[in-house]
This record gives sequence, structure tokens and C-alpha cells, in this order.
Amino acid sequence: MPSDSRFLLFDPSGEGWRRVSLPQVAFAGRSNVGKSSLLNALAGRSRLAHVSKTPGRTRGIAFFEIEGRFAFADLPGYGYAKVSRAERDAWKALVEGYFSSCRLLRKVYLLVDVRRGPEEEERILSEYLAGLGLPYRWVGTKVDKLTASERRTVTARFAGPEWLEKGGPPVLVSVKTREGIDRLFGDIRASVPCRK
Repeated sequence: MPSDSRFLLFDPSGEGWRRVSLPQVAFAGRSNVGKSSLLNALAGRSRLAHVSKTPGRTRGIAFFEIEGRFAFADLPGYGYAKVSRAERDAWKALVEGYFSSCRLLRKVYLLVDVRRGPEEEERILSEYLAGLGLPYRWVGTKVDKLTASERRTVTARFAGPEWLEKGGPPVLVSVKTREGIDRLFGDIRASVPCRK
């Protein structure tokens, strides 16, 4: 796990991300999926990304430099926060502008709570990314919250064609037990070019 990570910038408008000159991987998911906690686990720092007790507080794209060679883009969450329709539309424009215009974006990680699986918003987003030709991979979070029998059911469900069609098998992770964290970080490293 990297120890050399730092906050770069927060972009609430869709203009700031152009100042990030590093290759990037983005993380998208519902506001209550545990995205900030996962970014902290991947970066090896407990307070790199702010973890709020109230989901949906991130209202822009936060960028973090990792190992001096690539950046995490923490996208605003969706589907849970109690915000106005105008704010939701602004978030949509911000994220879609970033996806369609950022030439340094190498991969998008779509986070879903393993207990709920992908819902309509996640499927729409995956189809949108596929239409842009952007590589993505599903990440199932909070796997530690499953019982043994639930885990068998979820594992079978995650093996279905809707998961495997794009990006290969999903990575199942737990911030609490660190299951899957090293595997996910290895996938991230493989997605960004090495700097000489």
C-alpha cells in the first residue's frame, strides 16, 4: 500500500480537473457505499478522503495524488443524499463532463454494496461508460457484513453475465477486514502507465 499520497484539489464546477496532469482512475458509487473509506484503505491513510457521517456531502470531484505517478478521482455520490433536483442535475453534468472530456482517465471503478447489487442507476452508468469506450470494473463493498450463506448467494450473483461482460470479475472488498484491498490496488496499478 502506498504511503506517499496527498490531496491535490477539489473541483465543484468541472473546471479544476484539467489542472491534474497525472493519469487517473475514478471511483463512482452511491453516497452510502463506503467510497471515502475505501479510498483511505487503498491509500494507506486514515484521513486522506473525508468520511462523513452524513452520506452525500461530497459535491464535487476530489483528486488525490498516489505514489507520485497517478491520481484517484473521488466522484460525488448519488442515490442517497437528500438534495434538490437542480443539485442532482449539476452533479450529473459535472461527472459526465469529466468522463467525456478527460483524456487522462484510465479506468472507472463502479462501487456497489454487495448486499444490494447493482440497481438501475448503476446499470445506466455502466452503459454510459461502455458507450464512451471507458474501461470500468465493478467493486462490491462491505463484504464483511455478509453471513456465510449470504456470501455464497452473492458470489453466485456476482458471477452472472451482467458483471463479467465488461471489465472482468468484480472485486469484492471489505475496508474493515481488508479483504480484496490488495487485489483492487493491484488492478489499479495495472490500469495506469508506469512513469520512467
